[in-house]
This record gives sequence, structure tokens and C-alpha cells, in this order.
Amino acid sequence: MEFQAMIEEKRRQFFPVRLAGGASGTGYCVDEATFREAVTDIYASVFPERDAYPYRPKSAHLVKEYAHGHVERLLIENAEGKVVGWLKGRMEDANTFYLGTSGMLPEYRAQRIAAVVYARFLEYLDDLGYERVTSQHHPHNRSAMILQLKYGFTFEGMSLDERWGPMVKMVHFFDGDRRAEFERRFGFEQYPKGPSEAAV
Repeated sequence: MEFQAMIEEKRRQFFPVRLAGGASGTGYCVDEATFREAVTDIYASVFPERDAYPYRPKSAHLVKEYAHGHVERLLIENAEGKVVGWLKGRMEDANTFYLGTSGMLPEYRAQRIAAVVYARFLEYLDDLGYERVTSQHHPHNRSAMILQLKYGFTFEGMSLDERWGPMVKMVHFFDGDRRAEFERRFGFEQYPKGPSEAAV
């Protein structure tokens, strides 16, 4: 089966995600034009005083080539069909999916629909065969990093970028061997793993 055909089949299996009840809502995949239009409409409410697309590449042919990689765009709607959030990311390499941007209107951040869609999205990426998921966050974006930690992400590093400033990189491993190798390489075995072990 061709890769794109497999992606389409998996999308139909995993999405849309619907949550019934008082905090009902839906998460579903869309194309780039639909995604940009919907996110532009709510971006300023999610991230005040920040441009949705502040840094646009100057090379049109590189943008076109980059677009051939696997990309996912999800919109999250409330029960009335209003777009209240989004997720977007792309293949970083043959093992890794990079979650590049996400956001929720402030009044919806604590509602279950965001958590349900995010958990389903991670299941979907795992089912596609990715072994790891990465994301980057400004050090002051504590709420995003706390959310990632709740879903099993760990800190991988930090970068300094003239476009975005300081960024903390986080990684989630679907593959147990990759997590074990990460812990071995960074020497985590020297730290206590349970309450029965003496604190250092």
C-alpha cells in the first residue's frame, strides 16, 4: 500500500474524535488552506500580540519541496461547531514526528475535548509507525510543558533560535527500546527509581 493511501486509511480509523456530554466537541483532520483560515481566525485570542506566521521562508521552491513530507493538521470544534483549537505537525525524520504548533482558546483549555483529541492523536502517530514525537516550547510556556509531561514526554534539550528565542525540546517515546537507550545515554540509572531507594 502506498504511504499516502495508508495515511488516509489510518485517518479514517482514528478521526474524527467526538466527546459527548456537557463538554462535547470534535477533533478532525483538514487540509492546509482550511487549517490556516480557521487558525488565523482564533490565533490572536490564543496567543495575544503574536503573529500567526511571523517568519515566512523566502525560497518558494524549498517551501514546495518541504511540503511533500507527511503533515497532519487537526482542528478542534466545540458542540456548536466553532473552532476552538488546533494541532499541527510534520515528519521530522523516518523515526520522528514533530508537533510544531498547537493552541486552545483560554476558556477551553481545561475541558476534556482537548485532552481526548491529543491522546487520540498520539495513538494515531504510534499506529502509523513513528517511534518518537518531539515538540518545542518557550521556557515560560509552563502549561504546555506540564501537559507534555503528563503524556509521558521528557526533556531532551534546549536551543537558541533568532526566530523564536530560547526553546525547550521535549520528546515522547512510543518505542520502549528508544526510551531505554535515552535513559542509558543520559545516565538516568544513577538516580533512585522508587521510594525504597535512598534519596541522593
